[in-house]
Amino acid sequence: MSSSRHQSLHRTSMWLTIAFGAISLGIVVASIVAMNVESAQALILPHMRKKIPWVFIEPQQIEEGVTVPPDSHVIIHLPESFRQIAREVLLGHDGKTIRYWGYCLPQNYDPAIVEARKGLPGKLFLSEAERAERAERERAKRQPFSVFRLPTKKDVQENRNITSIRHELEMFTPSLLCYIMTESPLAIGLDYDTDSLNIKLEQGLGTDPDSPDTDFDGIWDGIEYFTDTSPLFRDSDTDGLIDGIEDRNWNGRIDPGETDPRTQDSDRDHLCDGLCRVKIGRSQQVIIGEDLNLNGIVEEGETDPLKKDTDGDGVEDYTAYLRCQMGENTLCIR
Repeated sequence: MSSSRHQSLHRTSMWLTIAFGAISLGIVVASIVAMNVESAQALILPHMRKKIPWVFIEPQQIEEGVTVPPDSHVIIHLPESFRQIAREVLLGHDGKTIRYWGYCLPQNYDPAIVEARKGLPGKLFLSEAERAERAERERAKRQPFSVFRLPTKKDVQENRNITSIRHELEMFTPSLLCYIMTESPLAIGLDYDTDSLNIKLEQGLGTDPDSPDTDFDGIWDGIEYFTDTSPLFRDSDTDGLIDGIEDRNWNGRIDPGETDPRTQDSDRDHLCDGLCRVKIGRSQQVIIGEDLNLNGIVEEGETDPLKKDTDGDGVEDYTAYLRCQMGENTLCIR
C-alpha cells in the first residue's frame, strides 16, 4: 500500500514538474515574440551581428561620377586619366560637415615594410569634421594638471599612450588604391573643367561638367556654388545685372566698389541695383532701378547703387525718385 502510494506521489510530482516547465517555456517564448526581431536576435544570438559590407569602386566609375556609400568598407581605385586632384574636390567638398577617413597605398607598396611599421599602410586622409572629432576626443582623454593636482606616474603614462591619427594626404595622384569609410554618402569623381566641382557633384547640380562657367556670367561654377550665387542663372538676384558685372573681378567676394549679386538692393535704399519691376500703390507697376543701362557703371542720369543718397542732399534716392514722379522735384536726375 505504501509502495503504491509512493508511486502515485512520484507520478504527480513528475507531471507537476513538466507542467511548470511548459508554462515557464511558454512565458519565455511569449516574451521573445513580443520583442521586435532585432531585440530577439540580440538576446538569443548576441554574436550574430550584421557584417559591414565591402564595396569596390572601379576607375571607370570614378571617371563617370559615383556615390561612396556610408557605413561600408569602400575600396576606390583611381583612374589614370588625370594629373592630380585635391581631396576636397575628389570627395565632393563635404569634409567640413561629414566625418570620413581613409588611407591610400603607395604605388611602391611593400607588405614587409608595412608589417615592420605595425601601423596602417600608406598615407592617411581625414575630413575636417573627423579631425575635429578626434581632437576633441584627445582633449577629453588627457588629464588636466595644475599646482593643486600634480601628475602621477599613471597619468604621465596614460598621456604618453594617447596616439593620434594625423591627416597626411591632401593631393591624390593617378592609379592610387585607397580605402575609405564615411558616415554619409560622398559624391566622388574627377574635375574635367577644373572649376573645383567634380563630375558627380555637377551632375547633381545640373551644371556642365565640361564647362567651368555653365551660365556664361564670367564667374566659374565652383565659385558660385561656394558663394551662394547660382551657377545656372546669369542673374542670381534678378536685379537685371549679370552676376559677373556685379562681381567685377569674378572672385566670389564683395570687394569695394562692387554690388552684391545675391541681393537686389545693395545699399538698402529700396531701389534695385539694376532694373526691377516694382509695384507702386494698389495696381501700378513700374520698372525702376539705379543702373539704367545695366553696365555696372554710374553714368549721368543714374543713381549710385552703393549710396543711399547719391547726391548728398539729405534725401535718399528712392524718396527723391518718388518726389520726381509726383512733380515735387524739378531737378530730377532721371
